[in-house]
Amino acid sequence: MSAPLLPIINHLIQQNPEQQRALAKFAGKTVQINAAGLRLQGRIGAQGFLETANTAPDTALTFHNSAVQKILQGHKPGVGDIAVEGDLMLGMAVLTAFGGLRYDAGNDLARLFGSNAAENIGERAAAIGHTIKQIGRSIAEQIGEFAREPESPVVDQATLLEWLDEVDKLRDDVARLNARLDRLEKDIWL
Repeated sequence: MSAPLLPIINHLIQQNPEQQRALAKFAGKTVQINAAGLRLQGRIGAQGFLETANTAPDTALTFHNSAVQKILQGHKPGVGDIAVEGDLMLGMAVLTAFGGLRYDAGNDLARLFGSNAAENIGERAAAIGHTIKQIGRSIAEQIGEFAREPESPVVDQATLLEWLDEVDKLRDDVARLNARLDRLEKDIWL
C-alpha cells in the first residue's frame, strides 16, 4: 500500500521545506506509518523525500483509531493515541516532521490555473467555507436554544414516527386535492 501514497506524501513534503530539511537529516532510515488500516513504508532519501523500501523499518508509528478521529475533528492526538516502535528518537522526529506538514492548495491552484485565477478561486472557496461554517453554527445555536426552552417537546422515536406518518398522510391528501382541483378546472373549461 506504500507505493501509491508516496507521491502524495512527497508532494506535501515538497510544500514544506522546513520539514523536508528535518527529514533529510535521517537519510537512509526506513519508517513505517500505520493509520486507519493503511500502511505507508518508505526510506528517507537525501533530499528528505520518501522512497520505496521493502526492508524492515527502523521505526514504526501507529496512529490508533482515537488519533485518527481526533485529527479528522481538527484536534491534536494525545500521547496514548500514537504508538512508536523501534528507534524512539527517529520516531519522534518523523512524527514531529509529519505533524508539521501543511497542504497549500493555493500553490497547486497557481500551478494549474495561474496566480490570478488561483487567488480568485481561493477567495471564493474561503468565502464559501466561511458561509457554511456560519450556517452550521446558526443551526447548532438554534437547536441548542430550542432544546433549552422549557416548553420544547422532547419526543421519543415512536412519537416522531407517528408524526412523520401524519405528515405523509397530509402530503398524500394535498396531492389528491390538487388532482381533483385540476380535474374540476378542466371540466369547467370544457
